Amino acid sequence: MPAQGPAQLQLRRKSARLSAVLRAASAVGASLVAVVGFAPPARSVWVAVAVVGLLLWSGLFIVLTFRPDPHSWLCAGDTAVVVVLCLAHGNLVPAEVLGASAGSGWIDMVAGSGIFIAQFGLRQPLAMAAAIAITVAYAAGAPGIRDAPLVMVLQGLLAASVVVLLRHGARRADLALSEEAAARASARARSAARSDELAQQRLLHDTVLATLTMVGTGSITRDSAALPERAAADLAVIEDLRAHPGVARVVAHDPAPLDVALRTVVLTGRVGLPPLDVEFDVPPLDLPHEVVVALSQGVAEALANVAQHANTRAARVTARRVGEGVTVEVHDSGSGFDPMTVASHRRGLRESVYGRMRAVSGSVLAASSPGAGTRIVLRWEP
Repeated sequence: MPAQGPAQLQLRRKSARLSAVLRAASAVGASLVAVVGFAPPARSVWVAVAVVGLLLWSGLFIVLTFRPDPHSWLCAGDTAVVVVLCLAHGNLVPAEVLGASAGSGWIDMVAGSGIFIAQFGLRQPLAMAAAIAITVAYAAGAPGIRDAPLVMVLQGLLAASVVVLLRHGARRADLALSEEAAARASARARSAARSDELAQQRLLHDTVLATLTMVGTGSITRDSAALPERAAADLAVIEDLRAHPGVARVVAHDPAPLDVALRTVVLTGRVGLPPLDVEFDVPPLDLPHEVVVALSQGVAEALANVAQHANTRAARVTARRVGEGVTVEVHDSGSGFDPMTVASHRRGLRESVYGRMRAVSGSVLAASSPGAGTRIVLRWEP
C-alpha cells in the first residue's frame, strides 16, 4: 500500500471508529431484539449461540479497532461473521419476520451494519464484493422473494460511493499539503542559500574588500608591514569559507556565550588600523549561536569603523539583557557622521551590521551627527 498522508490517515482512523460504533450498536440492538422477539421456527439453541457469538466478536472487534493501526482483516472477519449469521437466518428469526417482504429482523440489523463496515474498512472492489457476499448469504439463508436483498445492494452502492468520494477528497488534500510543504521547503532552501551568500559577502566585505579599500585610499601602502598581515588573514578567511561552507547552519541554534565572543572581538587586533582603547561592560549571556555570530561580527564592523573613520582611539561596548533578548551598544565620542549622506555603494553599516541583524530577525539603530560621536545599538529578541 502506498504511503498515506495525514488526511488519508485521519479518514482511516475516523472510519475505524465509526465501524466500531456501528458494530457495537447493531450487536447490542440485535441481541435484544433476538431475545425479546424470540418465536418459532427460531431455535433457542441456535439463537443463544448466535447472540453470544455476535457479542463476543463485537467486543473483540471494538478492542482491536481502537488500536493505533487497525488491520483490514478485521473488516474481512466481520464480513465472515455476518455471512455465517445470514446463512443461518431461517433458524434465528420468527416466522412473521421470514414472511415479511422487507427485512425487519435482527439479522437485517447485523447484515446492514456489516455492509457499511465493509465499505469503510476494505478497498474496492473487495468492499463491494463483501456487500454482495452478505446479500447472497442473506437470500440463501431465508429463500423467497423479498425486498431486503435489493435494499442491501443499494446500501452497499450508496456507502461505497460516499467512501470513494471521501477517500478521493483525502488524497486531494494530502496532495495539496504535499505540494505546499515542497514549496515551503524549496523557499527555505532558497532562503538558506541566499543567507549563506549574503553572509559570505559580508565576511568578504569585512576582510578582503576592506583591505582593498584601505590600499585604494592610501591607508595602507605597498611597502607597509601591515599589508602582508592583512592579506594573510584575508586568505585564511577565504580558505575557511571554502573548506566549511555549511558549518554555520549546523550549529545555528546551539547556545553560545555572547560575552566571550564580544570580548574576543574587542581584544583581537585590527591589522592596518589604529588600536582602540575599548571600555567593555558585557555580563555573561548565552544566546543562539547564529545570534552571537551576527552580534559579534556587527560589533567588529562597528569598531573597525570607529578605528578607521571616527578620529578617536576610544570606544565603549556594553550589553544588557532585555526580556529574553539582548541589546548591545557600541559608542564613541569621535567625529560622527550624517547617516543620510552615506553613499549607496558603502556597504559597511548597511550589510555588515544592518544586514547581519536582519538575517537573525534583529534590528539596528545608528545615531550619529557630525562632531557628536556615534552610537550603534543592536537589538535581538527571540
